[in-house]
Amino acid sequence: MTFVCRTRPAQGGTMDLAMAMGVALFGMFAASTVYFFYKLER
Repeated sequence: MTFVCRTRPAQGGTMDLAMAMGVALFGMFAASTVYFFYKLER
């Protein structure tokens, strides 16, 4: 949680949080897609 401890304006912290959540959601989506196709192949 490094983006919380930074001494920056509130907007910068919010942007970091939104970016982190976006990356996490994209990672989950990509992992589920790969897993789905992996099960589809077998």
